[in-house]
Amino acid sequence: MNISDWAVKALRAYPEIAMFLAVGAGYWIGNIRFGKFTLGTVTGALIAGLIIGQADVAMSRDLRWGLFLLFLFANGYSAGPQFFRALRQDGIKPVLLSVVIAVGGISSACLMAWLLKLDAGMAAGLFCGGLTQSAAIGTATDAIMSLPIAETQRKLLASHVAIADALTYVFGALGMIGFVSAVAPRLLRVDLRAEAARLEAQYGIRAQTPGQISASMKFAARAYRLGDSSFAGRRVEDVERNTERLRYFIERIRRGEDVVDVHPDTVLERGDVVVVHGRVAALLAVGPRFGEEVHDPDLLDFPVTILRVMVTNSAMCGPTLEQMILSEAFDFRGVGMRSLSRAGQEIPFGGMTILNRGDVLELVGPQRAVERAAAEVGYVLRPGESASLSTLGFGVLAGALIGLPYVMAGSLKVSLSVSVGALLAGLFFGWLRSVRPTLGSIPQPTLLFMIEFGLAAFIAGAGLQAGPEFVRAAKELGPAVLGAGIVVTLVPQVLALYFGHYVLRMNPLLLLGGLAGAQTFTGALAALQEKAGSRVPVLGYTVPYATSNILLTICGAIVVALFA
Repeated sequence: MNISDWAVKALRAYPEIAMFLAVGAGYWIGNIRFGKFTLGTVTGALIAGLIIGQADVAMSRDLRWGLFLLFLFANGYSAGPQFFRALRQDGIKPVLLSVVIAVGGISSACLMAWLLKLDAGMAAGLFCGGLTQSAAIGTATDAIMSLPIAETQRKLLASHVAIADALTYVFGALGMIGFVSAVAPRLLRVDLRAEAARLEAQYGIRAQTPGQISASMKFAARAYRLGDSSFAGRRVEDVERNTERLRYFIERIRRGEDVVDVHPDTVLERGDVVVVHGRVAALLAVGPRFGEEVHDPDLLDFPVTILRVMVTNSAMCGPTLEQMILSEAFDFRGVGMRSLSRAGQEIPFGGMTILNRGDVLELVGPQRAVERAAAEVGYVLRPGESASLSTLGFGVLAGALIGLPYVMAGSLKVSLSVSVGALLAGLFFGWLRSVRPTLGSIPQPTLLFMIEFGLAAFIAGAGLQAGPEFVRAAKELGPAVLGAGIVVTLVPQVLALYFGHYVLRMNPLLLLGGLAGAQTFTGALAALQEKAGSRVPVLGYTVPYATSNILLTICGAIVVALFA
């Protein structure tokens, strides 16, 4: 027996090895650069699965669907806070953008499949690949396996989903990048860089070059000895309040040989050495009023803490950052903000930025001040937090119970399905976590693993199953399916572009970021940000990304239902 025969026999005997091989090879394939474009791990795993599948390797359906349910729950859990906020508040415009993309994608996929006389599997694959939504392969396959047809026919249709997706995904990705970053700006007649500069000024955002930091220090701590200062004999709280709106805070006091704990009611005395922490500009303005600056390394040596905090306090969702800083209702004395993340994306922020429930802030400052502010903001995300397996287990179980009931429409069984149920359960538990942070959590690194590996492994399994049928189908239908995929990619984008511009009246740059989010394709956002020379398009990306991750995934089953 030669090596190739031995390898084929081993893969057939242990198909789980083939799955891991496809995921590993898919990571390599997905990260090959064509200029600045990469296919991504999921599509790479599909291609690797199609190749390995030529050996007629049948992966366990139970293993595939178990991993897919992990992915669906984690995906819904991540999007939950942003999704429900969008439904209730001013995120309705981006949500409508996602709806237009979904409806346009379903309509164009079904129309092209009807014109070309394709089956339900090919129609669903057109939708998945044309809109670069690989997760919809799972819900489409789940819907196909519920059809009242022979088992061999169901497997054939399921393989066609993966085949059509593989044939159309490349243009789906490249077409999105080209449309959002080059074609759409010309159609709207907008200068991306000028519009980005205007938005940054409007939101009070300072542009940064990736890989560089400013040598200018925003915050500092300095020590002053109180002599004939007007601050002597006054309370700390009164000293920190000023009509110039300067932000500085007294953190430590040396009185004689002792270091005195600082409270708002602490009274300053002549001869005290006080440590003042705040913005450098504020210290330059107020420093001479304290007295002579002194070098006291021991007094200046106090802990500075960085904490990541999830926003759960609804009172913080509405006012701008500048309003909260100046308001007496919030105590942010001595605290700065290093970063802001929303729906897994780091977004630029400024004085006019408004926080959303579920946002993650990175706070920095003296330890006591940061701990105090974190308790007011929401829930601290401690490093090394373990995943709550009860949340995961009972969450997926709840989703299954939601999706199992069905009604009969003639000979067709109609239900949400277990896959859609798991997605909806993830949405609910993710939202509940943002409202009740003491409930069991699933840390972000764990969610990312479940999302990336769960989907990649499931799609690799789809490729393994479709492998034997791929070559024949590609020869017979390849050119027609490729052409149909171009239509499915571009039609929803054009519809959403003009709907967002003329009906929703969205800002052009936020609209383009919204188009990338509505098709859940981060590569298009990256290309748009590069052309605009700014990260600000991500402000329009997050809400459509969260909603489309749900809508487009469910739409895979809808396409099958319409065609069936």
